[in-house]
Amino acid sequence: MLKLIKQRLVWGLVLTATVSGVLSCNVAAHATSSKADEVKAAYVMDAKSGQVVYAQNADQKLPIASLSKLMTLYLVERAIEHGQIKWTDAVPIRKNVRKMATSATLSVMPMPAKETFTVRELFAATLVGSSNSGAIALGEYVAGSNDKFIKLMNQQASKWHLDASFISASGLDNTDLKNYDLKIKGTSDQDQNLVSARAVTTIAQHLIDAYPDVIQVANQRSVKIHKYTVPTSVEILKGAEYYDPRVPVDGLKTGYTNQAGACLVATYRQNGHRMIATTLGGAWQFTANNNLRLMLKTTEQYKQVVPKSINYQIPGTQTKVRLVTKYNSKLWVNSKQPITQTKIALWPLHRTAPNYLAANTAVLKLRLTDPLSGTTKEVIYRTPEALTMLGPLQWATAPAKRTTTGTYAFAKWCSLNRSCDAEDK
Repeated sequence: MLKLIKQRLVWGLVLTATVSGVLSCNVAAHATSSKADEVKAAYVMDAKSGQVVYAQNADQKLPIASLSKLMTLYLVERAIEHGQIKWTDAVPIRKNVRKMATSATLSVMPMPAKETFTVRELFAATLVGSSNSGAIALGEYVAGSNDKFIKLMNQQASKWHLDASFISASGLDNTDLKNYDLKIKGTSDQDQNLVSARAVTTIAQHLIDAYPDVIQVANQRSVKIHKYTVPTSVEILKGAEYYDPRVPVDGLKTGYTNQAGACLVATYRQNGHRMIATTLGGAWQFTANNNLRLMLKTTEQYKQVVPKSINYQIPGTQTKVRLVTKYNSKLWVNSKQPITQTKIALWPLHRTAPNYLAANTAVLKLRLTDPLSGTTKEVIYRTPEALTMLGPLQWATAPAKRTTTGTYAFAKWCSLNRSCDAEDK
């Protein structure tokens, strides 16, 4: 078993490290590991803020199997929002897709020609039961053809600046799709969807942010469609076999193929925050993800990292200035590896003249650095009101015994230099 390689990142858009190979993800609080704990990549994000609290091999494009359906379902929701289709529409289903629905290994629900299925029914079957034929039928209905829908998937990924490659609405690879005339022209017989852990988590974030109704749909043990009962594939929901009450999950999607391994995007709440935890390429779908969430529950705290207001001492002087920031500096912080702070002066003091500071002048930059990843966030502190301050030359030669800020500082400078005209006085 390879040694655990992990990176915690504080901001999602600054993740740059890519680590290749199959990694052992022993994310449990204890030191032991097993095959069930092994994953190729992992990524955990605060769904609202986008802050990343855990990342492992997060930027390597990997097979994601049925996690691909999250993009499919997003595009279905968007088409409904834009009035292109309706929830109550009967979806036309081609013979090849109905044939796939008869497969004992590729289908969770038959689609006989005599039965019609609505958008809402196929959406539920796709999200809850991971219906491959349901996902393909929905994609064809949204875009007009399978090829056009795949193009739509890739366009959306590009719009979100994701490094992702889609050839399938369902997540099946071409070894299966070619048997049902669903192989995209120009792709090989072994091609499959390739998406990074960061990218698929971002897709899930967009989906639940824009269309939060998906959580209600996903958080069901089964759905009844016509006479068919479609059970959930997410067997860590409340009441399911692998449910863990310490880190309860309310969605979202599983994925599995021989090439992709066990994949899971889990949605849950921690400290009142909606979180998304993704694991790819596992030996088992639930163990590693459960252990990861448990670890983060004990090591991650959401708190104010820096204050909204500070009394900043001007470098080389005894003068202090009250500064404020409008930035939200509440972040997830690892209790064992706290964020470090570096002060950077932004305001160049005049050495021989008064310093006039308008309100909202940037004076200080705090660079917050995650020691585990080296990633940074910057917080700017500014003046809440206008100030006039004596230059540092006088401070350096004759340190003030009292704070010289505001109009007092300007008046003192004038008296020392005797160079102020009547208007200045």
